[in-house]
Amino acid sequence: MAKTLKRQTLEGIGWRGSVDITEQILQIVFTAILARLLTKADFGLVAMALLVNRFFTTVTNVGFGGAIIRSQNVTQRQISAVFFIQLGLNIILSITVFLIAGAAANFFNEIKLTEIIKVTAWIILLQTFQFPNILLQKDMDFKRFSIMEISSMVIANLAAIVLALTGFGYWALVGRLLLQRAVFSATTWSVTRWRPVKPDFRGIKPLMTFGLNVLGSHIVYFFSENLIGILTGKFLGKETMGLFNIAYNLAIVPATKIQGILTTVLMPGFAKIQDDIKSFYKNNKKALLFTSLIFIPFMFLMAGISNNLIITLYGFKWADAGFMLFLLSFVGIMRGLAHLLRSSLLAKGQANVIFYSTIAEISASIPVMYFLMKPLGIYGLIAGYITGSLFGLSLIVYNYNKMFVEKGLFYKTVSKPFYIGIALLFISYSISFIPLHHTLVLIMQVLFASLIFVACIKLLYSDLYTENKERLKTFLYTRVNNKM
Repeated sequence: MAKTLKRQTLEGIGWRGSVDITEQILQIVFTAILARLLTKADFGLVAMALLVNRFFTTVTNVGFGGAIIRSQNVTQRQISAVFFIQLGLNIILSITVFLIAGAAANFFNEIKLTEIIKVTAWIILLQTFQFPNILLQKDMDFKRFSIMEISSMVIANLAAIVLALTGFGYWALVGRLLLQRAVFSATTWSVTRWRPVKPDFRGIKPLMTFGLNVLGSHIVYFFSENLIGILTGKFLGKETMGLFNIAYNLAIVPATKIQGILTTVLMPGFAKIQDDIKSFYKNNKKALLFTSLIFIPFMFLMAGISNNLIITLYGFKWADAGFMLFLLSFVGIMRGLAHLLRSSLLAKGQANVIFYSTIAEISASIPVMYFLMKPLGIYGLIAGYITGSLFGLSLIVYNYNKMFVEKGLFYKTVSKPFYIGIALLFISYSISFIPLHHTLVLIMQVLFASLIFVACIKLLYSDLYTENKERLKTFLYTRVNNKM
């Protein structure tokens, strides 16, 4: 059984990791195309509308999915009961968002937001019909889940480009959001073939309790994650919001992808071994090591190439987003690590720890944002964002380390990846001063950083490098022979 679980987990990480990397690259390419067709204000307006939508989506994200995945004895009738509860809640909230669209537009002093919010309100309802994906995650069937996700993203972005080319402006971005949810929901029901049965509301109290604990964390986390966006949209205007949104998506979305991979793949696996202390410790340590080894250096490199990356991808009109990306990359590191550790805490049912850490984030960030926003503008808000993320991560790390006998597990595991990241930041940032075309300099930054990364892995993780090099050779040899 242990081998089966290990194989399921590795395959899940392989599918989710490869698909999310591919999806991230495609999303950057599609957004780069749209950024050249649309204005900063277009992106800013849609980003403001999504803040309203995200808040109410957070309210609907009661955590039932995590509760179902974690439970080892939930029945089909109880799952159906949860689905109908979620459906009813989402209908009410979609109508609510539609009705408050005018008030939300007045809050941001942007009358155009009214119609955008009214349309995006129905995204909440559409997301209800992605419910059967919970069962794919519970069964660790990530292949079909991943294929559906990337297919819907590609279809939606191609449609958005067509809309942008034909002069629809910000409605191209709105259409992308709606179509992606609609296609994903439709394929979910077709592929999973799950249908609700007669609901049984008895015995779902544990699911409700777990879900409501996570709900509190989600609501507080929304403000921790989006307070900077709310203040930017309210006080700094739609163009600054557009610039910030571009930088945010490059720096924070990778951290969100880490959360997606680890929550959907590792949490079900951890939940199955949560009572096996030895296996739980061993698998957590491996997950933390391998994720940190890729993620931390990547985000440091993102900071080092930030200016040239923004100009190369989006054009000179977006150049002011470069320094925002530099700063937000460090937030991304802290967010990504926090997401990783949260998967372990959730598997152990410690949703309350996540709630308290999020409270700490907000409590630390608000004073800094309040005092620095006026003199420093968006950079004062980012300073508060960094401060809050640091406080939140510290509390998460403290509670994560308490779960294991080995003292300081987190710090021992991430220290070397952190040093590698510093080296990549130093070399890539130094190369940025070479007086050549920005695209050529960007290629040089990535090339030299890649060489430094491989050299550091060979030096600091010689056993790991040799072991995985041999595994790769065996894998390629097997594939070639099978084809022959």
